[in-house]
Amino acid sequence: MLEPEARPEREVAESAMLFLHMEMARSLWELNGLDAATAQLDAIGFQTGTRFVARQSVLKFPFTTLLNAMKFLCKDVWPVLFRKSVDRLQVDKLGNYVIQDRSFRWLEPLSGGGRDVEVQEAAALHVALPVGVIRGALHALGVDCTVAADISAAALPMCHFKVTPLKSDEGKETA
Repeated sequence: MLEPEARPEREVAESAMLFLHMEMARSLWELNGLDAATAQLDAIGFQTGTRFVARQSVLKFPFTTLLNAMKFLCKDVWPVLFRKSVDRLQVDKLGNYVIQDRSFRWLEPLSGGGRDVEVQEAAALHVALPVGVIRGALHALGVDCTVAADISAAALPMCHFKVTPLKSDEGKETA
């Protein structure tokens, strides 16, 4: 038997994860409607992001600023979760962070076309879990924020995630 440190890390095949996510989103939508399904996926994502980042950041030094937490999310967490790096991280005029992913893999199956309204609803549902993961990850790093996805059916699979720090975090160092 292999020693614990000699065992290869366990990974779930990306295709299996994407298929599970798509089926979970479809089932929740059919059972509960779009709004309830979106809320449920966001809650699942929040718990997942919180637990994942708690494990990933246990050996890292404390993050003292929002910028450091965002850099950790984009450079260390994003590639592990979404199998590619962030295309761009920027700050808008209002102090919100915008994460740009020009080819967000979780939206690729929806980029084939269809009616814009249906595709837009499906895309909004399919990013609810990643939105929750991002919010949960930042919460684990001591950043309370809201996260919203900006999606256009015509530009799929491109996606922007807007991270808005809550007012109590402005000017304050994170834990």
